Amino acid sequence: MDAPFRHRTEAGETLARSLPHLAGREDVTVLALPHGGVPVAFEIARALRAPLDLAVVQPVLHAMGPPRREVTLGWLGSPAALQLHDATLNALGLSDEALGQAISRARRQLRQRVRAMRPGAPMASLEGRRVVVVDDGTVAGVALRRAAGLLRRAGARALVAAVPVASEEALHLLDGAFEEVVCCSRPEPFVSVPGGYGSYRDVSDAEVRALLTRAWDSHGGNLGSSIPSP
Repeated sequence: MDAPFRHRTEAGETLARSLPHLAGREDVTVLALPHGGVPVAFEIARALRAPLDLAVVQPVLHAMGPPRREVTLGWLGSPAALQLHDATLNALGLSDEALGQAISRARRQLRQRVRAMRPGAPMASLEGRRVVVVDDGTVAGVALRRAAGLLRRAGARALVAAVPVASEEALHLLDGAFEEVVCCSRPEPFVSVPGGYGSYRDVSDAEVRALLTRAWDSHGGNLGSSIPSP
């Protein structure tokens, strides 16, 4: 069976046609999950005439052992937001110092990732905005759900998930985290995200930077008041 999309550019163009109600609105921001979501989101942002940026999620990890294993204490996001798992923290009984060290380490790692992918402009505020969160596909919806929780903490008023290809299970889970979920292809059986594309290759940090720069140049810069760096 032929793949639904030839490449991510076509997927983004197709998704954009499912979002005409958001075109030209001044309160819309498009955020891409790197790396694969960026070429898709670029086409959506261009069609909607909306600003484009990244939604990056970094786990907050704590090493335990022996044997050494890492426990996820929560998630740190860019835009700047922090979401901790209270049940995990209570079970571990971590000191404030240990938790602070874990958060600081995650913040450094997140900052390094963001700097590798974004030009140096500050990120625009999401306060009160309608945010379209884009990935190139999802098997279980986990990354999108994590991003949704952090984006609400960053001030987003409403969230729209936009994915070219996804499983029915993932879409069901996303319904509870987003006000709107848009998907163009729901293959049955769903095997993998790359299976939704005729050409599916890795997207580099340099490509992400180039697409963001193009989007910002065409939109008159990264619009909006800035929020703190992660």
